Amino acid sequence: MGVLKLIGLGLSYKFITEIALNELRTSDVVYADTYTSLTCGDLISRLHQLGINPIPVGRDFIENNYKKILELLDQGKSVGIAVIGDPMIATTHISLVTEARTKGHQVSIIPGVSVHCYIISKSMLSSYKFGKSVTIISSTDYGKIDTTPYKVLKENLERNLHTIFYLEPNMSARDAVSLLLQMEKIEEQGIINEDSLIIVGQHLGCDDEEIVSLKIKEIAKYNLKSPPHIIIFPSKSLHYMEIEGLKWLMK
Repeated sequence: MGVLKLIGLGLSYKFITEIALNELRTSDVVYADTYTSLTCGDLISRLHQLGINPIPVGRDFIENNYKKILELLDQGKSVGIAVIGDPMIATTHISLVTEARTKGHQVSIIPGVSVHCYIISKSMLSSYKFGKSVTIISSTDYGKIDTTPYKVLKENLERNLHTIFYLEPNMSARDAVSLLLQMEKIEEQGIINEDSLIIVGQHLGCDDEEIVSLKIKEIAKYNLKSPPHIIIFPSKSLHYMEIEGLKWLMK
């Protein structure tokens, strides 16, 4: 039987661990998942410099053409999937692990520093007060706005919990906020307005990373970096230490 390795690279080359490098170097074949997240710099080139030559693959290969991976495993090969951040954040990788285990193959998971744990640390909000996270997408296949993120936010706010909004790889925080305001107009629950406070993370893990706290109405004129971005919507009731922490993030 083969060995499937899901290998987290962290948020940039600075976060690649020794165990991750070892697992990559001892794999017969290495694929680099280039879809599920973006990073600063050219991580593929960095891996080449370290003596690792991954094959870049996109979402379609991982989701729909993973039979090639299973065929290699059936041949007794060790196959590494290099993933920016943590490999098990994406449900696509969970499905692949399930398929491999069902066929009797070994699975090794090498965690990496994820955007989820990173932004929680950098936000200075209590890690115990985060609710369900959700991804904001630009539109559905029918061109309609999916208000699921709004509904998740409402549930979290009712429980006095913070909400992390993941964004599509090329979506800016400005576009995401615009979508949230449109969701407010659709759902009309009065939970989002121009004075709502948010935290925006940009280029996390990179040399030019920035985490800033500002009101929604301020984001229109704020000089945002290019994506990737991530947003936190804090709960309405903050501990005094959280309030002090947020002051350091305000511009």
